[in-house]
Amino acid sequence: MGITERRTREKQQREEQIINAAEKVFFESGFDNSTMDDIAVAAELSKGALYTYFKTKNELCICIVCRALSLVLENFNNVFADKKLSGLKMIVEAGMSFQRFYNSHPKYYCALLSYRQHRGGCGQESKFLRNTLEENNRINDLLVAMLRKGMDDGSIRQNLDAKKTALTLWGDMSGLIPGFILDGQNSGSLELFEHALELIRCGLSNK
Repeated sequence: MGITERRTREKQQREEQIINAAEKVFFESGFDNSTMDDIAVAAELSKGALYTYFKTKNELCICIVCRALSLVLENFNNVFADKKLSGLKMIVEAGMSFQRFYNSHPKYYCALLSYRQHRGGCGQESKFLRNTLEENNRINDLLVAMLRKGMDDGSIRQNLDAKKTALTLWGDMSGLIPGFILDGQNSGSLELFEHALELIRCGLSNK
């Protein structure tokens, strides 16, 4: 391994170390109650060294959002890999996998909800913001692929714009849970989520 490759790897490892520390601090204390000093201590770095890698707390939170998106994408990929499913069934299964993601990783889910808050604090040149946007685009692209599969296999209506519908679906999935779960009324939330997915299914169905 050459010097450049080694330095790149070491930088990436240090960034992961810092993100791990920030995640621990944010999840324990909350974003607003955490400081870059807290993260530097958790990462066992000086504050100056921390700012060498991350300019703001917002960049660190965006990295956690990216981790959350990666988990969602992995679940969606697992659904798409099951070629026995129709495209419509894939959309429903993707929705259920997102609900399971919330149950398994509620703090990552809350990080997703804070995306817009932190995006503005990163700066358009931020590579961490760019990585997060790219991961979000991969989710949208996968939903487009599911929709197009459904159009091809006849399970989904042909008169849909796959890209616009995918964007709408992703917004619907991520927005359903706050109304059903994060309001503190957990009773029946899964049933309501499944009902919402059934409404989506009926709206997409070719039958």
